[in-house]
Amino acid sequence: MKNAETLLTEQIARCAEALKDCLAEAVPRPGDEEGWRRDAELVNAAKLLKASARLAEALARLRGETRHSIHVTREG
Repeated sequence: MKNAETLLTEQIARCAEALKDCLAEAVPRPGDEEGWRRDAELVNAAKLLKASARLAEALARLRGETRHSIHVTREG
């Protein structure tokens, strides 16, 4: 059975991989002149960043490290 630290670390790695995929899909493409697909992928990327920040915060708490506030904002 895996411990909590290992599970959190694995989840952060999964979020990073998914984020990489979202950013790869967020390029302008023919047939998406309005940019809806690109915008949707960027929204997904922002959600993954927020989830990663929460996982990292949980991991830091588990390790007894000082709590830091992490704010992800979207402009535009």
